[in-house]
Amino acid sequence: MKSNTIIALALCTAALAIPPDNFGFPTSEDDAQLSVTYQASTVQPGILFGIDVPASQPDIAVNETYAGLNNDYTGQYLLFMVDPDASYPENPQNRFIIHWWQEGLTKSTTEVDSASIGGTRLVNDTAPRVSYRRPRPPTNSSAHRYIQYLFEQPSNFQVPEAYSGYNDQNITRFPFEQFLNDAGLEAPVAANYFYCSNQTAVPATFVAAPGEEYPGGNGAMITQGTNEPTPTGGSSSASSTSTATGAASPATYTGAASTFSSDTTLTSVLLAMGAFLALR
Repeated sequence: MKSNTIIALALCTAALAIPPDNFGFPTSEDDAQLSVTYQASTVQPGILFGIDVPASQPDIAVNETYAGLNNDYTGQYLLFMVDPDASYPENPQNRFIIHWWQEGLTKSTTEVDSASIGGTRLVNDTAPRVSYRRPRPPTNSSAHRYIQYLFEQPSNFQVPEAYSGYNDQNITRFPFEQFLNDAGLEAPVAANYFYCSNQTAVPATFVAAPGEEYPGGNGAMITQGTNEPTPTGGSSSASSTSTATGAASPATYTGAASTFSSDTTLTSVLLAMGAFLALR
């Protein structure tokens, strides 16, 4: 019985990873969910939006009931929102596009545990390095993923010189994971993600629960597994195509986990569990 419980807990933990482990990107510690609110729309991991829903900068908050968040932390946070699917999910040659890069966030002392935004609001007293940029994938593209990451910002944090060229005018092909390594950032303390579609069949105000479909279907939208950029060719219709002066070379993403299917993995675990119980 104890073994059954342990296996069940392991399966639940894997299912809660934000973003999903098999995307191959960093995931938040203890699967802590970052509270992201667009006016009346609260982001649940994997929710589907039309392009007008995330048009304006959202409210960001931390809910300290999540184990990955240090309730005693009084320092600053660093926030990223990135698009790993540019310009097209099936060939993301322009991965990652930076849609928001904000340093110096701190917990509000007045909006604590706010029900309307899902926690304690994060506020800042510094200008963003990259201002919030609304998602706007190509109209002939399936929906893109937009991932929000929150990191504890070291007290002596400085952006490495190699990345100084990334700003409001240059947001494309940002080597996100290499930056995390070079900047000495630990694992994200919270994260969230949503999908956004700009296809003509999708109403601009469309909202659907995680796991549902867009009008006309989800097409090449990535819901599980990795999608590595192809070595050559591919479309290039990202929001910005300028090259950063002094920026790190836009490396092809190689840090992803193996391209396993979560369904296959779950099936394997369940079969193994059945075999184990049969031997008892």
